[in-house]
Amino acid sequence: MRLVFLLLSLVLISCNEPAELTVSTFNIKWLGDGIDDNVYRTDKDYNNISSIISSLDSDILALQEIENREAIEKIIDTNNFAIYTSTFPREQKTALVINKEVTVKEVYQLDEIALGNNDLRPGVVAYCELNGFDFFVGSFHFKATSRHDDTPLKRTRSFDMRQDQSDKLVESLNKLMKARGDSDVILMGDFNDSPAKENSNITALDTDNWEFITSEMNSCKYPRLKSIDHIIINEEIKEKIKQGSLNMLDLSRVLRGDELRAASDHCPVSVTISIN
Repeated sequence: MRLVFLLLSLVLISCNEPAELTVSTFNIKWLGDGIDDNVYRTDKDYNNISSIISSLDSDILALQEIENREAIEKIIDTNNFAIYTSTFPREQKTALVINKEVTVKEVYQLDEIALGNNDLRPGVVAYCELNGFDFFVGSFHFKATSRHDDTPLKRTRSFDMRQDQSDKLVESLNKLMKARGDSDVILMGDFNDSPAKENSNITALDTDNWEFITSEMNSCKYPRLKSIDHIIINEEIKEKIKQGSLNMLDLSRVLRGDELRAASDHCPVSVTISIN
């Protein structure tokens, strides 16, 4: 009888222990499949990137600047992870890589984030479930203000496009949340802006219900500037964040020289959420 009671107690304890969900976002800078790539990478470079991703120990990984599924397969264990990519653009897709222990109920491609422009990236959103916890998770890559925006008019246009993308994302997610009756969201990606900037163009995403938990992070490449790689969550999920788990992995501490440049010009950002 004592043995039965002990076994029952152990079962009850294990059921009450919270599960953990670790999510990360990583822009891997023109990650190609090894054929006519914009950024040439050796087998060692791919192994380095794979090791970086393994060290994150993520259940869900939001990726940006991905050429295709084959590129992701070079760095991910497909026995344990499912891959979902956008259908365009050709060389810079958004993607979600999800542990197969997480149930994916539906995947959506938010074409409206591309603003009708085939050169911009749509969003990829999955509706998932883990241990009875349902939530939306998405990968996004907003319009950059780059060296190609070399006139005031072009720069202003890029600002306006990010604002439009922010508005479209809020509108699209509100529709999905209403359809599912669920407001739990984890939005990740390269937003090419920071809500902490005075002239930020993505403040529409910083709502009464959503929060940039990465708003105070600085860039790993330009430490005096705010990070443009973000994780946005709703208030209910914020309460579940594991203390001290929000982290940016500085790749310059693990790689040097050509190997660092071949990995990425961004650093991955992660957080762990406790699920009852």
